[in-house]
Amino acid sequence: MPLLSYRLDESHLVVELCEVVDLDNESAIEQELLTLLPCCGPSTVIVDVLTPLLTPRALGVLLRVRGEAEQRRVSIAVVARYETTREVLSAAALNRVLRVAYSLQGAGLRSRGCRPGTGAPRRGGLRQLLEQRITPSDPAPPPPRAVGPYADTSLPRFPRMR
Repeated sequence: MPLLSYRLDESHLVVELCEVVDLDNESAIEQELLTLLPCCGPSTVIVDVLTPLLTPRALGVLLRVRGEAEQRRVSIAVVARYETTREVLSAAALNRVLRVAYSLQGAGLRSRGCRPGTGAPRRGGLRQLLEQRITPSDPAPPPPRAVGPYADTSLPRFPRMR
């Protein structure tokens, strides 16, 4: 069964994975995904997983396709609409590797690294906040002191010396 694909915009190609990947169709799905990887054109391929069952074979296909896409300088994002699919990806620790998102819009943001667009105003980060609060004339804060029943366990213990 061929995979359905369409362009979300000029830089995103969406491929719908509608069936469970198993031993019988693993190589056909992988070959079709590799065929859809552009050598030029869209810079991101979003794999929209429309099935709640994500098998280990599907994870292998996604990782192999990601490796090939990385060589072609194309980024891959995965849309996991079902909770079970997200749990499988999370248990396999592939959330960041495969850029997992809940929706197509989220996948578009994940493929850009979650950065705001060029016209979007940037908020001051933690560094700017710290620079405003700490000035060179302020005294250095005291070192943090451990509290609790095991607070003294990190200190070296010598008999009769305290």
